[in-house]
Amino acid sequence: MCFSATASFSLSAILATVGGASVARAESPRTRLFAAIPLLFAAQQAAEGTVWLTIDTPPSETMLHRTAVMSFLALALVIWPLWAPASLWLVEKSEHRRKVISAFFALGIVIAAVAGTLLLRWQPVASIAGHSIDYQHATMGNLIPEWVLLLAYAVPTVGSFFASTIAMVPKIGAMLFVSLVVAAIVKHAALTSVWCFFAAALSVLILVAVTRMNSAPSMMFASTGSPEGAG
Repeated sequence: MCFSATASFSLSAILATVGGASVARAESPRTRLFAAIPLLFAAQQAAEGTVWLTIDTPPSETMLHRTAVMSFLALALVIWPLWAPASLWLVEKSEHRRKVISAFFALGIVIAAVAGTLLLRWQPVASIAGHSIDYQHATMGNLIPEWVLLLAYAVPTVGSFFASTIAMVPKIGAMLFVSLVVAAIVKHAALTSVWCFFAAALSVLILVAVTRMNSAPSMMFASTGSPEGAG
């Protein structure tokens, strides 16, 4: 699906529709950031579709291509580590779990700051790797093992889902984690591109989770008892 411009734009349109429906069903303002996760993925896929279309652009006409590459990586590496824990903190009712998610958000700030700095200082480059896009960008790989960097990124972006008491959210986190591992193993050279496809495919679960929050408030929490007692 993410392996061509047509597929990326088609998936972006589908995700935008899912995201619009999810936000429309978010009855509480605190739920809307979580409900809008599919819209984030839609923006990523639109950016990658533009990367596909402009990847062979002549050097004299590369502004659109560079903007698309930067936008895609910024959404994946800067926005997502902040968006995930922030959206879950807003909907969480357990004070204990909110403190845990706050810690994930603090780590996300560090990850986002480092990633943003590297993206601004070194121009990322996109190239075709098989049937996906390989994004070459500056990392701290020469100083820190790549698996450590991947783990540091996954902790705030995926780990915050496991800290939530909201029904279905830990399951979404588990699927995100599995998707990340599969993408790292199967398409190591194009990890960022491929994992974002897997994550985008889970957007429908966000819609279902938001719907359940509204239709059955008593089922909103994964654990029994009052939310304050969860943990």
